[in-house]
Amino acid sequence: MSSPRYYPLEIDLHDQPVLMVGGGSVAARKLPELLACGARVTLVSPELSEAARRLVPGLEWEARAFNVDDVIGHKLVFACTNLPDVNEAVAAASRALDIPCNRADRAKEGTFIVPGVIRRGGVTVSVSTSGQVPALTRHLKRRLSSVLGEEWGGLVEVLSAVRDRLGSSDALPYDALAAAVRDDGPDAARTLLNASTSEAPSADGSSVRIHPVLLVGAGPGDPSLLTLGAAEALRHAEIVLYDRLASQAVLEMVPPACERVPVEKRGHFESLRQEQINAHLVEYARTGKRVVRLKGGDPFVFGRGYEEALALEAAGIPWRVLPGISSSVAVPALAGIPLTHRGTARSFAVASGVAGHDVNQDFPKADTLVLLMSLFRLEEIVPVLLGKGYAPETPAAAIQDGSLPDQRVLRATLATLREETAKAGFDSPTLVVIGDVVALRP
Repeated sequence: MSSPRYYPLEIDLHDQPVLMVGGGSVAARKLPELLACGARVTLVSPELSEAARRLVPGLEWEARAFNVDDVIGHKLVFACTNLPDVNEAVAAASRALDIPCNRADRAKEGTFIVPGVIRRGGVTVSVSTSGQVPALTRHLKRRLSSVLGEEWGGLVEVLSAVRDRLGSSDALPYDALAAAVRDDGPDAARTLLNASTSEAPSADGSSVRIHPVLLVGAGPGDPSLLTLGAAEALRHAEIVLYDRLASQAVLEMVPPACERVPVEKRGHFESLRQEQINAHLVEYARTGKRVVRLKGGDPFVFGRGYEEALALEAAGIPWRVLPGISSSVAVPALAGIPLTHRGTARSFAVASGVAGHDVNQDFPKADTLVLLMSLFRLEEIVPVLLGKGYAPETPAAAIQDGSLPDQRVLRATLATLREETAKAGFDSPTLVVIGDVVALRP
């Protein structure tokens, strides 16, 4: 490992003159951050890329070639052309006047480098590979950006207002404060900071702070398909109420101390009634713990998530929904079946195989039909579809355990699908796709 060459620092560029030489894609990447800092940017370039041209109203553009006198009087200089000789001339003119210069094409021949920057309000995080591998810097920036939420910027505002009163604050519960900003807003963080609580009566008459219940979509089952928000919610959960459709791999993302409560909502099998689940959500929320309701797919797509939201509303419990990738779209894609395809299908519809406690008798018309909760009702559903004009030879597919290692895909026709799935021992959860797209093969 080589010793560090560059000293990281932040410099105040508000109303300071900055020179940018070059108007291509590299300049366009650097300009927004400079303009956001309030720098007075002069851009020297005979031509501009479309991306750079969109930024012209915020800077001064001189449409000409670089002159060595251009660097005079500037706080920083950026050499960003695609001509090495021009970039070297810019760097040399800057060195002669001891003006810091960033040379985009050869970082070590300039005097400073530009790190990847992530901003969340008052929080600034920079990452760099010391100018050696810019593409890796951009990749690391994306990785860090995905785990640094906007709540940290809000927390800066909360804490900066009371900085003098706090004094040395290394021992503050920063994660809990940021979570309060994320879940309930800055006022909740101020309340937590002041060691007081939002009051709600608990079973023993004491007061607890009520956190919003998070209705989280677990997607089709593969944890890599979780949204960033869902993964964050699971990492901070203290109680998780989960369906059978929430995969074990997803459940493993919760902390070891988190209480896991199975509610076993499973079609065609004995399970908790929705009213019981609603009551559990209210009961657990009133303990003051962070409650996650984990549902397969998307909470508001055949998941009765909105019924749970209404029950929480009625009990005075706050809630938020974190949408998931719906299995109705993801599972066919993972099985290699597009729901739409040019020249084959330009519409698709999603329907449940059940209507209340009965078999669904009313299906929307579309080029591709996706059926959820239909495997054990195909004997009744298929005649309905045939009666609505579907041909017996219409391609159909059944996909069991979509996205999981045990995923199985069976292709058949509408007329033979029930028999073929029974022979193959298909079980729930299985999704059915009907339409010409099923016959497409890579």
